[in-house]
Amino acid sequence: MKNLMKVIDALLDGLKRVLVRFREAKLGLLFIINIFKIPDFISDKRVNIINKFRLIFALTIAIIYIVSGIDFIPEIIVGIFGFIDDMFVLVWSLGIVNEEIEKYKKIIKKNKDPKIIEDVDFHIRD
Repeated sequence: MKNLMKVIDALLDGLKRVLVRFREAKLGLLFIINIFKIPDFISDKRVNIINKFRLIFALTIAIIYIVSGIDFIPEIIVGIFGFIDDMFVLVWSLGIVNEEIEKYKKIIKKNKDPKIIEDVDFHIRD
């Protein structure tokens, strides 16, 4: 019985971490806008390769898990409650994607384009 309680506590702690990530990610309209930054994120050389791999890995795992018939909680046995694990994986991956895109936005703000010259005084003569 104690082992079962430890397993349930571990699962609930994991769910709590995912839900906190979901809340901090501010998923909504802002997240939809961030999705369009994924191609820039992947092609930008300022972004670390590990961060790119993390984003691609999270999206790939989520798509494979949701599409595949293999589940931790099978829908055939428990009905609609079988989609809980699918939603868990989806929220996990969207949280990671949003974290990486928010880091990327900070990199963009910090490192401005080197081709743009700022704080230059100029005059036009006729």
